[in-house]
Amino acid sequence: MEIIVIGTAVILLMLVFPNPVFTQFLDSDCGVRSSHKHVPRVVNGKVAHSNSSPWMAFLHTTKNEFICGGTLISHKLILTAAHCLIPNTTIIVRLGEYNRRQIKGNREEYQADRAFQHRFYDPNTHVNDIALLQLATSVVYKGNIRPICIVWDTTWKQFIDGIRVLTGTGWGRTEIRHDSDELRTLDISRQPSRMCGHVLSDQFCAGNWKSNLCIGDTGGPVGAMVRYQNSYRFVQVGIAITNQRCQRPSVYTDVMGHMDFVLRVYWMLNGNDRILTTPKPEREMDWDWNDTMPKFW
Repeated sequence: MEIIVIGTAVILLMLVFPNPVFTQFLDSDCGVRSSHKHVPRVVNGKVAHSNSSPWMAFLHTTKNEFICGGTLISHKLILTAAHCLIPNTTIIVRLGEYNRRQIKGNREEYQADRAFQHRFYDPNTHVNDIALLQLATSVVYKGNIRPICIVWDTTWKQFIDGIRVLTGTGWGRTEIRHDSDELRTLDISRQPSRMCGHVLSDQFCAGNWKSNLCIGDTGGPVGAMVRYQNSYRFVQVGIAITNQRCQRPSVYTDVMGHMDFVLRVYWMLNGNDRILTTPKPEREMDWDWNDTMPKFW
């Protein structure tokens, strides 16, 4: 993947408070399942319905070795965990995946030509364990391939933090201690920070012995259905990052807590975007690019 070095710059980024006229999502086509049917909540992991999570990304090497999960968030961006980036390794992103052992299917593959890792990511504490992959070509949305909703307006944070039960998806280890061939889904409850030991800023604790993501699920999403303008959208709340204990509470990256990082990369790749060209904002902030400048692999 391409290595890029960016110098210091001061950038004026304008944000707007919630307004029903303008979408609060990074991509307005996000978070809608192709069937438009409600998927029943589960307590323990079960096989997901086909096309129930069309935003899921299956990250693997050119030798077809599975790396991590991830989510499609725009036509050219994949959200995942920073620890999923492997230096000097080309990452292939498979979209529309459901059963990874089936030869036939409506899956599509894209090469990631650039990777953006949070510059303050610490592999020891998993602080700032977040990354974005830029695809070499744009994705055309269809029934089984659609983006997940990313809420860019941080005034939603109190509401998002109040969602107690989140839904996670992935191909990770199951109760019989083997990675799942089929995409699986389960509900995960938020837990007090003390249940995870030391939880840092922009992280949260979730899961228990009855229900939690496991090894192989990292980089994938946890989120919830949110009502917005007379419809329901699936919003990504967190990224699975530490799940070695599987049946105990684990630490997750808080996506909204890293919205400055996501927006910087998104804006840099898209130029003048609708998020930055809405009417005169009620507030504006000066950002120093170096504060959360991503590292590039």
